[in-house]
Amino acid sequence: MFTEYIEKISKGDDLTSEESENAMKQILNGQISSEEISAFLMGLRMKGESIDELTSFVKVMRSSSIPVEVDTTNAVDLCGTGGDKSGTFNISTAAMFVVAGANIPVLKHGNRSVSSKSGSYDVLIELGGVPNLQKQQVEKLFNETGMAFMFAPNFHPALKHVMPARRALKIRTFFNMLGPMLNPAQVKYQLVGTYSREAALKMNQIFEKLDVDRTLTVHSFDGLDEVSLTTKSDIFESRRSEKSLQFQFDPTSIGYELVSMKSLQGGDAKMNAEIIRSIAENRSTRAQRNIVELNAAFAIYAANQSDNFEKAKEIAAKSIDSGEMKRKIDLFASESQTVASET
Repeated sequence: MFTEYIEKISKGDDLTSEESENAMKQILNGQISSEEISAFLMGLRMKGESIDELTSFVKVMRSSSIPVEVDTTNAVDLCGTGGDKSGTFNISTAAMFVVAGANIPVLKHGNRSVSSKSGSYDVLIELGGVPNLQKQQVEKLFNETGMAFMFAPNFHPALKHVMPARRALKIRTFFNMLGPMLNPAQVKYQLVGTYSREAALKMNQIFEKLDVDRTLTVHSFDGLDEVSLTTKSDIFESRRSEKSLQFQFDPTSIGYELVSMKSLQGGDAKMNAEIIRSIAENRSTRAQRNIVELNAAFAIYAANQSDNFEKAKEIAAKSIDSGEMKRKIDLFASESQTVASET
């Protein structure tokens, strides 16, 4: 049966939703060889994945994940596809603490570094936290602090069957795009940075078919998988039961000055953690603070806690200036250590 799927896509034909679901179930159940998975991934990449195929894959991968069972009311996830090769510091991880400092629940889904010197997991360790938590530990941490980090490998064990093929191919596949859509808590609000405009558009179209309330998928003109301060960004907004919005965002429209890409550069996890702490302690550069404040504002808007970006910007700024961002960083560090040691 799986061979028939490979043959079908090799002819340029799309799989039906049922075929897509069945193919992904076989892969995640460990029934398919790495060689066949590689052929499947390459065939889809060459054909071009359809929205129905990708949506079906997401649904199966979500159902096979270990669920984080908490109250997700108003909770938001800030994450990115990675792969922009920009060398910036961990902007979305820093913004996570700004959003949490604004009393908005955060359930961030992330991983170790793949293409950069420092992923979310890496910088959280340098900030004193314990990101490698299991289901019950994450649930306890979130219930006690209103924020948590879900280390992807701990919640998607079935994806281990795909890794040998992905490592052997050494190219981007649809799994890079779908990762941010697999939040184990299945939050209803998300801000997702993407590696290309095409990926942002496709992810927006997939979110439209999922059980979400508001999502923003973004890609900047400079290539960042963040809302940028160097130039404009493409924004794709999906809202439940409403037509999607597409627009270009100019940071100068809400009072920011454009900056150089060089001013946003980071380094290894230790250096990036120091940048994040400097922002929380109001001793960073203006560019570093503003890029985090801007992305936090977008997450606050995505979480439906503001109806415009100007107001969201004010909320984000207050979180930093009041010291709440710093308090949340320290709270995450201390409480994640406690949770990890208790269970």
